[in-house]
Amino acid sequence: MTIIEEQVRSILKAHEQDLLSVVNKIHDTPELSGQEIQACAWQEDLLSAWGFSVETAYKDLATAFNATAGQDGPHICFMAEYDALPGIGHGCGHNLIAGVALGAGLVLKNLLSRHHLPGRVTVMGTPAEEQRGAKVDLIKAGALKNVDLVLMAHPSDDATAPYAGESGIRQFMVSFAGKTSHAADCPEKGVNALDAIRLLFNGVDAWRQQLTETSRVHGVIRDGGQAPNIIPDFAEAEFYLRDFDLNYLDQMQARFENIAKGAALMTDTTLKISEILNFYKPGIPNAALNQLFFSLARDAGMQPQWTKRSRGSSDFGDVTYEVPAMHAYFNITQNNPDIIIHSREFAQAAATHFAFSQMKKTARILARIAWQFLTEQNFRDIVEKAFPFKK
Repeated sequence: MTIIEEQVRSILKAHEQDLLSVVNKIHDTPELSGQEIQACAWQEDLLSAWGFSVETAYKDLATAFNATAGQDGPHICFMAEYDALPGIGHGCGHNLIAGVALGAGLVLKNLLSRHHLPGRVTVMGTPAEEQRGAKVDLIKAGALKNVDLVLMAHPSDDATAPYAGESGIRQFMVSFAGKTSHAADCPEKGVNALDAIRLLFNGVDAWRQQLTETSRVHGVIRDGGQAPNIIPDFAEAEFYLRDFDLNYLDQMQARFENIAKGAALMTDTTLKISEILNFYKPGIPNAALNQLFFSLARDAGMQPQWTKRSRGSSDFGDVTYEVPAMHAYFNITQNNPDIIIHSREFAQAAATHFAFSQMKKTARILARIAWQFLTEQNFRDIVEKAFPFKK
């Protein structure tokens, strides 16, 4: 074991109980996206006690925060999430994401101080991942302007794994306005908005056979009318479009809008398409960061595997277009096939001793990746070369 690895372990061990206390409180007090008042405050208080300079309501987001330490040199950001799911609680394990970010940030801050090195560490609280995706708002507000590297890790029901990327997503509310009439006495005087919704779904279903294998389109009807004997004058549906390619998403959006326009033309209804913010870009992995994570996770006994890109979507995808970044995964289910993410069983798994052990291992791994980025110019060059966009 190297000196740095010993120091990483000892630093985290010394503050373990305070860390676990906050992670448990977040888990036991689930708060929905944008409402994470207590989770935010607990993290801010702990980071302040640890000597970080904490900015609350960061970039005018009430439940975002930015905690920094150090100065000059490369700037490393560990991102935390902490919102829960409706009716399920922490079925996505975001309490553990917060724990990884807090632990890794603490370790790196102490290493910088012990070794008297330049460098800056930030723990950034990014709320509302499950609904709005506040990372997109933070990016637009300039939160990553002076950041050189972003690291994050998410609990999983699959194997521990590096970041393979995920689908981008665009979300829409589509509504049609028509005219009511009595469905039996004078249906010819009505304009049926529900017919437009039905034609929209039929058009999407016909479109599917021309979509690529990487594409996904799915929707639900939010409003289909009030009673069978009333011709609906309003109907509404919500749709998600996903793909791994940003340009193809543009094409998908154009085609989807044309299908909706066609449905309106066929029914003499008035169409309204509203974007649900935020759109998420497809995530782009960084090979250098992934390789180091895999190596360190293997050394830690976490049995990592290389996995395929996720069909799901995350606002972390947008981060990968701004700076070199990695969104790794760590298993918390001990490969139990009956426990799947976004379930009550996964929420229970997110508060087990095994999950906390995996969280601590992952925090140490992210801290060591950050340390290597800070102290080894060659590794920093490789990571920056693997980043496809210039800052």
